[in-house]
Amino acid sequence: MLPVKIEVIAMGKLSREYSQIVDEYEKRISKLAHARFVYTSKIPEDAILLDPRGTEMSSDEFFEFIKKKSSIGEKIIFVIGPPEGFVELQGYKKISLSKMTFQHDLARLILLEQIYRALLRMKGTNYEK
Repeated sequence: MLPVKIEVIAMGKLSREYSQIVDEYEKRISKLAHARFVYTSKIPEDAILLDPRGTEMSSDEFFEFIKKKSSIGEKIIFVIGPPEGFVELQGYKKISLSKMTFQHDLARLILLEQIYRALLRMKGTNYEK
């Protein structure tokens, strides 16, 4: 299987309260994949936007999505945007973490945890539920 290539773009700075745990997940992910974590307002054309109006996925569906994209060598780019989502942007794939609303930094942490969970499954390692 080809190495997983993931990029997570955050449009806002991380608050101090979340920095330690987010850093930990970013380190864990970087050990399992070619990963890049950046702050920018530029959105690549092939990005997947986190948006409350996006498609919801279970952890299993998210795993299959990551597995499928990585099996063809595709780089997976997630964008965590403004709290109101990406109302104006059309033509992008959008996913939602939940029907519930999360604080911006918490949404980032949830995304990282799901990426980490999927990568461990791809490696064949069990992860606590």
